[in-house]
Amino acid sequence: MIVRQSPALTGQAPRSRRPVRLALISLEPWDEIWRRNQHLSAQLVRQQLVESVTFIEPPVRHGKTADGAWSPEPGISVFRPRLYVPRTLGGLALLGRQLRRGVLRACDLLWVNDPTLGVHCLSRAQPAIYDVTDDWREFRGPRRIIRRVTKSEDKLAQKCKTIVCSEVLRERWRNRYGVSAPVVPNGIDGDVWRDASPLPLRGALPHVGYVGTLHQERLDVPLILRLASDPRVGQVHLVGPDAMDSASRQLLESAPGVTVHGPVPAPEVPNWIKAMDVLICPHQVSPFTLSLDAIKSYEYLASGRPIVATPTSGFQSLDAPQLTVVDAASFVQAVGHAASDKNQYPPIEDNAWATRAISFASHLPMAQTDEI
Repeated sequence: MIVRQSPALTGQAPRSRRPVRLALISLEPWDEIWRRNQHLSAQLVRQQLVESVTFIEPPVRHGKTADGAWSPEPGISVFRPRLYVPRTLGGLALLGRQLRRGVLRACDLLWVNDPTLGVHCLSRAQPAIYDVTDDWREFRGPRRIIRRVTKSEDKLAQKCKTIVCSEVLRERWRNRYGVSAPVVPNGIDGDVWRDASPLPLRGALPHVGYVGTLHQERLDVPLILRLASDPRVGQVHLVGPDAMDSASRQLLESAPGVTVHGPVPAPEVPNWIKAMDVLICPHQVSPFTLSLDAIKSYEYLASGRPIVATPTSGFQSLDAPQLTVVDAASFVQAVGHAASDKNQYPPIEDNAWATRAISFASHLPMAQTDEI
């Protein structure tokens, strides 16, 4: 197999020969949750690694879109396009042409996170990167969507420079496409963590918490219910955006000892995490979750709290004294042991988004220039 090489991480910020105007085709909107896309966009602009970021949110099919772009902070413009034709009738291809002729014309470099729209935004005159954050073809979704993702990624792997967030994705792209992609992991907002303090929580002690997106493809719902019924656990707190199906949501919301809090703004996440006595990641172990590099893994480490996780979503690759990685059969017992752990663990805060952005910028096709 011929493997196409990508430059190695330098850990130093590149100096552009000229300002780079970056356009991002995002899988998520710009909101208060703050995922990888928003953290990297903000740091790229704040550190002057790029001149600007045009953040293109997922298109809306119905309803009214915002009038033009809006700016959450200097150097970043957010734009939500309208999808006039359904995806099944070629709506993404039509939207891609509209974006190429419109907002993308003023940009130097295309950053694709949504493969199904991003593949239609490619231009021969504009270099592009594909930032892979999930292995969507392993997601248990409708077959037509999986086929659309697979077809898009097949083309993006050939037309774009690939960046991945985990070693698992790096190995899969090597096997699938012969592409040796650099790994830029996720991180934490160091400034926010240094100012964080625990929130007061209701319910019996000890407080056991999961902070992240709630989704039945990730969460092991039966495992959470077993954990909540264990006498060594006081209250199980689930904090984050709710993307569960109705059956999973009903099971969790009706379970004694479980509180579903919903999403919280990004600056408040450290306060919630530090409020927990034990942090948990009871994810199912599947080809999809194994591809993940969970932001929560770095946030949990920054808290100094005991952590119990199943061997997936990036936790299986971490090494820290406060982290216990066990399978589902041993999970409840491990949480009970962690709840009685009186050791003090130093917070691990060296996984900052500021550093991740420098690594990310070093791989932008138009940023391979003189070092600062």
